[in-house]
Formats: sequence, structure tokens, C-alpha cells
Amino acid sequence: MENPNDRFRRPEAFQNYPGYEHPLAVSPIRPKHKPALVKAIWKSHQQLRGYVGWARYARSWDVKTISKFADDHIHDQLPNQHFLFFIGAEVVGMGSIVTAYTPSDCQIALWVTSGYQRKGIGKRIVDTLKQFAFEVWGFERLYYEHDAYNQQSKQLPQKCGFRYSHSFNQKIDAEAESGFWFSWVMNRPTGLPDGILQGRPIEDFTKP
Repeated sequence: MENPNDRFRRPEAFQNYPGYEHPLAVSPIRPKHKPALVKAIWKSHQQLRGYVGWARYARSWDVKTISKFADDHIHDQLPNQHFLFFIGAEVVGMGSIVTAYTPSDCQIALWVTSGYQRKGIGKRIVDTLKQFAFEVWGFERLYYEHDAYNQQSKQLPQKCGFRYSHSFNQKIDAEAESGFWFSWVMNRPTGLPDGILQGRPIEDFTKP
């Protein structure tokens, strides 16, 4: 049985991302990433503020506020996890796995740094989060949700294999939101080895 950790270490995972001189790399957010994360947030705040509530204030954040934002994500309770995606030393996106409707469900959320949209990075982030959700944690269902006005987000679910689940009303938290949201879902593929939540030892995913 393949160690899921090995998949992220295959040679193809280290090939340069098309159009760049570095591969697309992923890492759980760490304290050392704060400067690069700040740069990405400041670069993207105009784009993000329409559909991400915290982003409307991001350009005026001081060092203390930025540090707390990063620390809140670093120290979030498992199985919630937050990842940064890099090309070279630059953060090109952020993706998260968070709990959803039942203990068997989780939801993904992501954003792509301004200047890196329409290059397939969003789909790669989704595909990576899918692997963590299904193969590492063993969740049974994965949700992707977005506001109806968010044109960039609404293009990703079907491209990544999600199917429509339901719609719902949500309190408006960002400048461009409608308050009407779509929810998309994907079931765990059959035949996968157990994940951590299904009893598989965490050492299978963390050994060097």
C-alpha cells in the first residue's frame, strides 16, 4: 500500500509549473511564512475584499494584526488545516480544509494571489486539498461553497468534479456578496485506503 506522503515526493511533483522556473509547492502555514503571506494579502486585497470579509481591512493591518491572522491559522484545531502554495518564494495562493455539516464532512476554501489567476493554480489547489481531505483524513464528503456573484469561484467546482448540492442564504460579510450561496459536493472515491479519521496511524502520513 502506498504511503500517501510519497505521492507528494514523486519526481513529477517537482517539475516547474508551466510558465515559471519553479514548481508549485505546498506547505502548511508556518511562522516563517508570515512575510510572504503579508505580501500576497496586500497584493490581493482589492480582489479579495469583494468576497472575503477580512480582506476589506487587510491593506491597513499593522504587524501585530497580520501576525495574529497567521497565528490563528497556524494554531487552528485539527482537522482544520491551512496551506500556502508557492512558486519559488512567492505565495501564489492559500487553501483551507475546515469542518462542515457532520463529522464525516469537510469544506475547502481558497484564494489565488492577484496576478496568478487563470493559470490553473486554483484547480491545482483544489486537487491538492481533495487529496488531503480524502486520502489523509478520510472524510466521506467534501464541500465547496461560494457566493452567487463570485464569478471566479463559481467556475471551479464543476471543473474539479463537484456536483451541485444545494443553495442557502448567508449573512453578507463582504462588499460584493449577494448573500445567496451555492454548495457543491463530492463523495470520497471508493477503494481508497483508510485515512486518519478511519483509524489509520498518523505515522503513515508524517514519516520522512
